[in-house]
Amino acid sequence: MTAALRPRERRLALVAGVLIGCWVFLSWLVQPLWGRVRDLRLRVETQAQKLDGFNRLLARAPSIEREYLDAAPYLQTGDAESAQGALLDELESLSRRASVRLNLKPRPSRQDGALSRFEVELDAEGSQQEVLAFLDALLRLPKLITVERVRIAATPAKPDLLRANLVLQQLTTQ
Repeated sequence: MTAALRPRERRLALVAGVLIGCWVFLSWLVQPLWGRVRDLRLRVETQAQKLDGFNRLLARAPSIEREYLDAAPYLQTGDAESAQGALLDELESLSRRASVRLNLKPRPSRQDGALSRFEVELDAEGSQQEVLAFLDALLRLPKLITVERVRIAATPAKPDLLRANLVLQQLTTQ
């Protein structure tokens, strides 16, 4: 068959064979290797960035530890029911210390993933100084609580008494 081809046709067949061979070589060998090298380079860059981030965190470890120790009393973990009981007990002891009459209305707790939210509505009644001392002590509790609502009003029947209505939400992690 090669004897039947003229020299010009043989050259064209050789050029076509070389081009097809180059295409096969590039598409089956070089291109996959090139993609693999690009993926490895990207992975190395990502790992280098992570390593830099870890090094920065390690450099800041003492300050992070201090910040954690400062925030640790506020972060409660464990059983939500025991945390609820502890909060209600603390509210009652605060009211006794401040000489404030207290009415507690606990609401059912809610779960948001690993976070448990316990709401309690409370009515505190006493003199202005007593109610404000109670609120001050309440806001200084070493617990992670949010105040959803605060209403402070004078009692119409007794002008020397002040009444505070609050909705508190305690957050605990599990």
